[in-house]
Amino acid sequence: MKRALLLVSLVILMGSSFAQQSGTLQQKTDLSYFVTRTRDEEVRKLVDLPCGIKADDAVNVMMQKVQNYLLLFKPEPEFPDDVYARAANLQAVKSVLEGGYGIGSVLINQEGRIIAESHNNQMQKHRSDLHAEMSLLTQFEESHIAKKYMNIYVYKPGLIVFSSAEPCPMCYIRINTAGCDTKYCTPGPDDGMASHSDYLPPAWKEMAQKHKTSLGLCSPVMQRIAHLLFYSYLLDNRGPK
Repeated sequence: MKRALLLVSLVILMGSSFAQQSGTLQQKTDLSYFVTRTRDEEVRKLVDLPCGIKADDAVNVMMQKVQNYLLLFKPEPEFPDDVYARAANLQAVKSVLEGGYGIGSVLINQEGRIIAESHNNQMQKHRSDLHAEMSLLTQFEESHIAKKYMNIYVYKPGLIVFSSAEPCPMCYIRINTAGCDTKYCTPGPDDGMASHSDYLPPAWKEMAQKHKTSLGLCSPVMQRIAHLLFYSYLLDNRGPK
């Protein structure tokens, strides 16, 4: 009888452990998810998020629901970069609600504290250069706290630019020129330079290799939100025609 009870207990414990492991595995996102080409794909994936989005919601309603989810989101220790992903994604939502592109970026100091935040401002300010990372670094360098973290135009060691999406070639070069490390929330998009630094000219490649570049340790839901915010322009075909 005791052996039977012990066996039942072991089965229950193993089942519980397997369920927890399965849940973790189910949370992982296949890389094919990070390819979105049409409005229908974008809407379907937005509806699948745990934000309560409906397929017939207006764009601003979808974004407000994502914003509300992010505001209530509590990062877990398993994903230490979620605190930065959440902040960058909130900036990305802000941009979309302003009529811009859905990319956000934050600057992290040596103690792991966010000291600056910004988002893409191309359409809002009619500026071709104001990608999220460019806006972030420009605004920071013009702020009253910049001197504490800078040596002329180069940043002191240990600062990290964390972006909702992988930085483009222009932004990646700017980050490395400033002397920062690079982290990003979601793989891709197609024009991401951080994962293609081998294509840089030799001098720029050598400079980039002096700084760390990595995909953040973010939860699947933060990655998915970052990806869909980047492609939110598909919802209303915003941008130059």
